[in-house]
Amino acid sequence: MIRSATSEEIPGLVDIWLRASIRAHDFIPEAFWTSRADSMAREYLPQAEEVVVLEVEGRVIGFSALNGDHLEALFIDPKVQSYGHGSRLMAHAMAAHGRLTLCVYSRNVRAVSFYHRLGFRAVEERVEPLTGECETLMAWEH
Repeated sequence: MIRSATSEEIPGLVDIWLRASIRAHDFIPEAFWTSRADSMAREYLPQAEEVVVLEVEGRVIGFSALNGDHLEALFIDPKVQSYGHGSRLMAHAMAAHGRLTLCVYSRNVRAVSFYHRLGFRAVEERVEPLTGECETLMAWEH
């Protein structure tokens, strides 16, 4: 089931974000991600306009966060990745929006390929200031 997140679920979402970020971004030191967890819990997720969770068998296994038509976050618990859960969350977001943008680390080839398969195209490459890593701005239109 896909539904709106509750404020009580934010610590669990941060846990998913942290474990998935460390796994997907091994080119960025783990300490960077752990240092950002508090701001994810106190600012980033609570301030997002739309945070939805994917719940399977009573357990939240992933989430997405959007501000307007910009996908700020899409994370699936690493224990259950590669089973189509991210695609389900993206289908939900794409059905509700005629256009979406997102930024993804360019070295995260798995994620870049995932978004390409969904019909996103690369718009520009730039440096993400917090990490100094290249990121790709991608866009999709219905």
